[in-house]
Amino acid sequence: MNYKKMLGLALTVAVISATVSGINTLTVMAEDDTTEESSEQKAGQLLEKTDVFEGQTQIDEALKEEAENKYPLENALIVVNPYGTSPLSAVAVFSTEDSVGGTVTVKGKSEENDVTGSFSAENDHIVPIYGLYNGDTTTVEISLENGESASFEVITEKTEMDYGDVKMEIFDEQSYDYSNLSFLCSTMGSVYAVDGAGDIRFYTNMGGSLGVHLLKNGHLMMPASYILKTSYYKEGLIEVDLNGRIYREFAVPGGQHHDFVELENGNLLVASDSPDFSSVEDYVVEIDRTSGEVVWELDMKDLLDIEDGQSASMESDGSAEEDWFHNNGLWYDEANDLVLLSARHKDAIVAVNKTDKTIAWILGDPTGWDTTDKSLFFTPEGDDFEWFYAQHHVSMLDNGDIMLFDNGTAKVKRCDNDKRVTGNQVYSRAVIYHINTDDMTVSQVYEYGKERGADWYADWISGVESLDGTKDHLFITAGSHLHSDEENRSDFYPSDMFKQGLTKMIHIDQVDQGNLTAELTLSGDSYSILTFRAFRMPLYAENTDFDISEVPQVIGSLGETKYETEDIDLSSAEALPENWTISMDDLKISVAGNYQTDKKQDELKEDKLILCDESETRSYSLAQAATESEDGTSVKVSGWTALDGLPGKDWSIYILVDGKLYNTDYYVAL
Repeated sequence: MNYKKMLGLALTVAVISATVSGINTLTVMAEDDTTEESSEQKAGQLLEKTDVFEGQTQIDEALKEEAENKYPLENALIVVNPYGTSPLSAVAVFSTEDSVGGTVTVKGKSEENDVTGSFSAENDHIVPIYGLYNGDTTTVEISLENGESASFEVITEKTEMDYGDVKMEIFDEQSYDYSNLSFLCSTMGSVYAVDGAGDIRFYTNMGGSLGVHLLKNGHLMMPASYILKTSYYKEGLIEVDLNGRIYREFAVPGGQHHDFVELENGNLLVASDSPDFSSVEDYVVEIDRTSGEVVWELDMKDLLDIEDGQSASMESDGSAEEDWFHNNGLWYDEANDLVLLSARHKDAIVAVNKTDKTIAWILGDPTGWDTTDKSLFFTPEGDDFEWFYAQHHVSMLDNGDIMLFDNGTAKVKRCDNDKRVTGNQVYSRAVIYHINTDDMTVSQVYEYGKERGADWYADWISGVESLDGTKDHLFITAGSHLHSDEENRSDFYPSDMFKQGLTKMIHIDQVDQGNLTAELTLSGDSYSILTFRAFRMPLYAENTDFDISEVPQVIGSLGETKYETEDIDLSSAEALPENWTISMDDLKISVAGNYQTDKKQDELKEDKLILCDESETRSYSLAQAATESEDGTSVKVSGWTALDGLPGKDWSIYILVDGKLYNTDYYVAL
């Protein structure tokens, strides 16, 4: 059958493409015709709250209306990328006389790469189609339980994706499960899935990529798009399906980074930051899945000396001083009620008793831990034992062993940085340790990667997960290999990421019984190649019926934003230039803009968001990103303040940038 466009959705699809993909960063156009009462109370325009789901809701309603047209299966209406955020996905709209379920098969370029899913019995169907080829025609077959079937040729527009040269090699067909795809989380923000032939069958850049997991209900959860603090501290997490429909957004005070865990009770354990961002990557919060409230929080500054156990990676990461801990992974050990944190800047896995927030044990090189109780550390056993350094991604196997990715930076602590390993001696590993907490001993029971040498070295990001809960079937991401052909070396660090002339390369390996059975490699000049983590899952997970009746929600809050009370003469404020965006959503007021100045970068004054009412003037710091050139300094400015903590008043909005005060001509009524 021929592919059909849903003409009634054409305009709405354009709207959603500009909204949901930029969730929480929309420009708000204030109402021109404010009421007479509000005009008397405040000069300027009332800043209306943006409904971040408005475009998505319009799409949902249009799909429901099309379902009422009762298309027969053979003339099913196929809508590609309905929400504008998942270009290799679609929906099929059709009706059946009887309530009946069925299957959808998205044909691969070879039979083993077919993608198959099922859908529940209904009369009116909106069936998700996952696994289309990019800029190509894909055959889609829909079969009903009553024997009826139809075939469609579905065309997708070309979406620009630059992941370099993609090469997929399968060395053991019996060990490779074609029904699962490899989902890659690019450090540049996209999440995409690669099949057994190396073809991309799913793609989205609607949110973040540092911390993406399959939920028990079959949805994906990923970081939200809005950045609270440069460069990857996001305002929370979004729950989505593979068509890009958002079901819930969970706000996180202090933001989200790197990881989260879905607990058995449904709550979310989230890697976060100090609520005022005075320190980062040292906080963990538990978010109630229903209310969004923070029901448990952990501040590692309460448990550890900031100076203790410092990693030599702090010399080469290029991180700010407030990133003293750098938690890049979370795991919850339910049997022992322990929260495991992967502290890169301590070269340590720290286990915290969740109930009383005390340290249970610390796994890592004890060198340099001068003020921490030595009884918390393990004593190594075995001739083949090695400590790990600057690691990522902690987890536990079913037998309780600890698994992580040993990036292998320096292979010494910061106090011995002059002895750091460099050149061709560098290597990374997936490594598993067995710990005995009775006698506090540790042994190394598995490693992979050391034998690959410097060519497999990944100094940062990366990870490892078990495909079956044991060490026998592992999926490993060495996600940040940089190489200089000119210098013939690979010992590069995060601070070298943007150097010219370096080839980026990643290795994603399936290792079964210690043997390499499949390998996906990406290589080239694109920064999108660099991969935070990868994981395996089917495009059609269990419990993934497409449900557009579920109303999307924003749950929780961002807490209260730090501010200063100031005495500012607002009468001198000038009109705000046109290149600024002022917006408000369910969580925050946000501003963004730019300006040019003759000042050098180190001469810039602090930029501020100013809110004032009849009795109080508050200032909130704004973030600056400055670029110097012969013509002066170009400065991008952005920032926000949470709605929580603002009393129920009318607040006029001003901006102080480059030493000049501007009136935005907006006010908010809370």
